[in-house]
Amino acid sequence: ELALRRREKAITYFASAGLVIFIPFFTSGILAQLSKSLYSFNPSQQKSSSNLQLILNILFFVIASTLVANGIFLWKRANQADRGAKGEEETAQEMFHLEKDGWQIEYGMGLGNKLGDADIVCISPQNKSYVIDVKSHKGEVTTDGEKLYRRMGKNTYQFEKDFLSQSMKQALQVKKQKELSFVIPIVAFSNAKVSVPSGKVRKVYVVERSKLVSLLKLLG
Repeated sequence: ELALRRREKAITYFASAGLVIFIPFFTSGILAQLSKSLYSFNPSQQKSSSNLQLILNILFFVIASTLVANGIFLWKRANQADRGAKGEEETAQEMFHLEKDGWQIEYGMGLGNKLGDADIVCISPQNKSYVIDVKSHKGEVTTDGEKLYRRMGKNTYQFEKDFLSQSMKQALQVKKQKELSFVIPIVAFSNAKVSVPSGKVRKVYVVERSKLVSLLKLLG
């Protein structure tokens, strides 16, 4: 749904850009007709009219370019939303095995404090609680002991957000809303390989999707 909304808005930007591009073709005729009228009274106005047409053309081009850039940005964000939804669905399929073992699992729990949704909240048969933040990034996830990084080929990048801090905030909010004694935060990567030796960074478990269920069973 998020991807669809972003695509609809992107299409609106593209359509608006198309309209803006065609505006000079309509205004040029009007300006030409107006210029002829002015020339008959004051021939010196011809150059001013040409300059005005050039300025308007540049202005419309800048506006159209901005609209197209916004549309491309939203389209890319829509693709990200699609990948995120796919990653969450694949992770949910992995979690299905736990439900058969008596785990209580909730997906897309709404959170306050501008934290959005918790992708997965689950409670084990031993009454241990977890919040799982699913990420769909590709590559290899590494750490320096404080932050998470993504390795793509020979290049290493810092993630655009602090997923560890976000996960801890979600855990505190879930604890508050569900009135739980403690909630363990987990960041699970659905499409990336995770190379975190201790499996934990700043009190947050970091795991790849294929090892999530095993981790949860181990923690109990």
